[in-house]
Amino acid sequence: MKRIVSIIVTVLLIINAAPLVSFGTTEPPAILAETAVVIDAKTGQVLYDKNMKEQREPASTTKVITALLTLENLDLKQLVTIDAETPFTEGSRVYLLEGENVTVEQLMYALLLESANDAAVALGKVIAGTVPDFAGMMNKRAKELGAENTNFINPNGLHEEGHVSTAYDLVMIAKEAMKNEKFREFVTTYRHVIPATNMQETRYLYNTNRLIYDEKTKVLVNGIQRAAKYEGATGIKTGYTSHAGGCLIAGAIRGETELIAVVMKSTDEGRFADSIALLDYAFENYKSVKAMSAGTILGEIPVKRGTERKVQVVALGNAYATLPIEASDAVVNTKIILDNKVRAPIAKGQKVGVVEIYEGDRLVGTVDAVTASDIPEGGILSIIGLSDETAKVIERSFAVILILIVLLFAAYVVLKRRQIRRRKLRRMERANRYMSQGDQQRYNEYWR
Repeated sequence: MKRIVSIIVTVLLIINAAPLVSFGTTEPPAILAETAVVIDAKTGQVLYDKNMKEQREPASTTKVITALLTLENLDLKQLVTIDAETPFTEGSRVYLLEGENVTVEQLMYALLLESANDAAVALGKVIAGTVPDFAGMMNKRAKELGAENTNFINPNGLHEEGHVSTAYDLVMIAKEAMKNEKFREFVTTYRHVIPATNMQETRYLYNTNRLIYDEKTKVLVNGIQRAAKYEGATGIKTGYTSHAGGCLIAGAIRGETELIAVVMKSTDEGRFADSIALLDYAFENYKSVKAMSAGTILGEIPVKRGTERKVQVVALGNAYATLPIEASDAVVNTKIILDNKVRAPIAKGQKVGVVEIYEGDRLVGTVDAVTASDIPEGGILSIIGLSDETAKVIERSFAVILILIVLLFAAYVVLKRRQIRRRKLRRMERANRYMSQGDQQRYNEYWR
């Protein structure tokens, strides 16, 4: 029996110590794409890598960051007037006309469904003024998201020398974009109608991403013909030029597990087959496990010079760990690390610690620990550690005591005056007994 227990313990230790990629129950698929990556969208864990940091042309997958910057900088209801140059944009387009008035939201549908290059240019110019200035914004934002090997020159992905990215960089950009619910709505829409504008009739848009709708087209996945439509597909963006080949950023969700895959330099149909194969592989081998929910109370920390002596701390967001499909959820554990104290004023959501997520003994992620409320700077008594509420109680008590003292003093004065008056009357009575009438009158006048 002891030997069996020893073997089980040894196996569990090996499992916990082994790298994540060693747990696969199926072999990684052979794909046409020259570069590719699959990640857990919730943790960022890389589950598959094929030359993921090699530069290639991204084609229209570029439009994901154009859409992200649009959502971050413009109101979707804003009306855009198309300039003289934008209608001459090449490639896929919705044929915008000079002087046409279109809302930002309609341009976004054109950008993400029809992959309209003219819509991308229109949005870039509204945000930054010129295409080169917008490209600068794109590159700055990309680097903020961890895209270190990317250089964007235009907002649509049309071929230009030096316009490059990597599968890893694109998946990091897509991961951020998918945090926006409106973006998710755009990229899962199959059909959209742009109402008539001041210059054109109604236009009908259809999504180019077959994964979200196409049950008729068959693609060859691991030697098997399958429908292009993928269970749980969440988008995201197609791309194709003769220089870039077939590119696709594909997302899918099943239960708690959400994946994002990127393939670059595949073929037109191959990009869909490659993505399906990669998503299948990842779903078959890995799962996302929730380690902590957003808003979980993590404790309290002391507040220095605040209106309150302590502030409650909560988890900023949901925390997940990526596990092999056969691993027990019990191997996931957390460690809460909070600041010893914090000085007021404190803003709600201020970071005051971190929750570390572990798979066994291996750190696999973190989530910020933040304050649950605002704590303004306290009054003078906060210097000695008293909260404003306590200070108010003391102040009220002091006021009550002061009032009592005043009332007692007033009562004492009244009583004393009465005593003095009584003594005067007694003296006058005694004098009246022994003095003549004239002396009494003079005596009484004196004491008055």
